[in-house]
Amino acid sequence: MSTTYSPELLDELAQFVSELITQNDYPGFEARAFKVGLPDRFFSASSKLFGAALEHDSVFVRLVALRWFEEKPGTIKPFVKAIIEKLSDGDEYVRAEALHALEKYHTPTSGNALSCAELLVDQSTLVRKASAKALAKMLPRVNEGSAKELEDVKKTNLERVHKLLMDAYSDKDVLVRQKVEKAMRKSGSFERA
Repeated sequence: MSTTYSPELLDELAQFVSELITQNDYPGFEARAFKVGLPDRFFSASSKLFGAALEHDSVFVRLVALRWFEEKPGTIKPFVKAIIEKLSDGDEYVRAEALHALEKYHTPTSGNALSCAELLVDQSTLVRKASAKALAKMLPRVNEGSAKELEDVKKTNLERVHKLLMDAYSDKDVLVRQKVEKAMRKSGSFERA
């Protein structure tokens, strides 16, 4: 079987994920939290397969795609825009996994960080925690300037990120507050309000 992208391979992936979720279903099982182990024929497939899977109708297939990108962060660059689009997905698990994938990206921009920081005000505690955690990982890389971007744009974006972090510092969830504090410390901009 070929491991290059084809619509048939995407259909096979979707079928595999669907069958696995069905086999493991039981009362109280949260299928979206289930980390699917992929057979080698899928795991070693082209990143184009998982880029296409990001647009799949099934939440489970989108989650598998995002988790695949987490495992292979070197393949994220051509799909950053598609992953950022998943930050506005209707499903909280998809938004959280998109944040996890972006936190693994080697050369994030201040714009990527701002997109993540905007989820510090999400309704879901899961997403707010993931956002703060992603920022704690991303901001040091953004500050070291490994991505090419205009300094004035970077400065403006990071000021907005800092304001969102300061606002989230008073979040009602203690874990969110702890992760926000860590993000501020690691970014070098920690100031107690």
